[in-house]
Amino acid sequence: MKINKKHCLAMLFPLLLSSAFTQASEHELPIKQVTEQSQQGKLIWADLYTGDVKASLNFYTETFGWTVKKFGKKSTRYHLLYDDKQPIAGVLERSAQRNKTETALWIGSIATDDVQTRVIKATDNSATIILKPHDFTLYGKRAVIADPQGGVIALLDLDEENSSHQSISKKWDWAQLFSVDTTKAASFYQNTFKYDVEEVAQNQSSYYLSLQDEIRASIVKLPLSFEQRDRWVNFVEVAHLAKVLAKAKENGAKIIYQPKNAQLAIIADPNGALLGLSEQEAE
Repeated sequence: MKINKKHCLAMLFPLLLSSAFTQASEHELPIKQVTEQSQQGKLIWADLYTGDVKASLNFYTETFGWTVKKFGKKSTRYHLLYDDKQPIAGVLERSAQRNKTETALWIGSIATDDVQTRVIKATDNSATIILKPHDFTLYGKRAVIADPQGGVIALLDLDEENSSHQSISKKWDWAQLFSVDTTKAASFYQNTFKYDVEEVAQNQSSYYLSLQDEIRASIVKLPLSFEQRDRWVNFVEVAHLAKVLAKAKENGAKIIYQPKNAQLAIIADPNGALLGLSEQEAE
């Protein structure tokens, strides 16, 4: 299994967070196939569903320096966030009454090779379809599901030959599922998406999900202090973590978790949406 410096840090993170909260060679494959395989199972996009679009846009533009472009009619408007010149996420309106604990929610999209097939497999394994497979006007084919324990995740099949799809930011790089039953969650994602499952340092309540010899995500126990339903937290790279955290607090966010001397943190934005941050590695 390939493990780089960032993965080593991420592998340590699930254990820290739990306690704090209470192969064929690539050169043998055609270039296009290598590109497609390199994305499979990886977090590549995210959408923020929010009960207050204006407040959310203000927070993310002021905190991260992202810019906004609008699409669609006012009643169904989709806001596209750009990191520099690269699209990184979407923002759309969501009823605040749909969730008792927050008025906003980040839903991450993982790369998959066949959205329709994966959705069928997910429903066979007791998942719920939130949005049926459809053409995502801007980027590929998409669907949104809730796993059997309520964890919401999107599936996205990009067209690697489409230049606009290739322009998507590569800064989404990690996803972590907080679960009420980590063993059941690991089994679902293994059977549905063909992830390889590995225990974290012989910790029976934490797992890594890997695909194509790359660690893609982790599953850890949801602390009892939280409402007992599964939830994903998606991590985005930032150039200067300390500066972003300071700006986030100044703009009304709360720091949910920040391990000492680690290059990772989790925040809750002013509307309650959880977002993970990781320090971007120097090139």
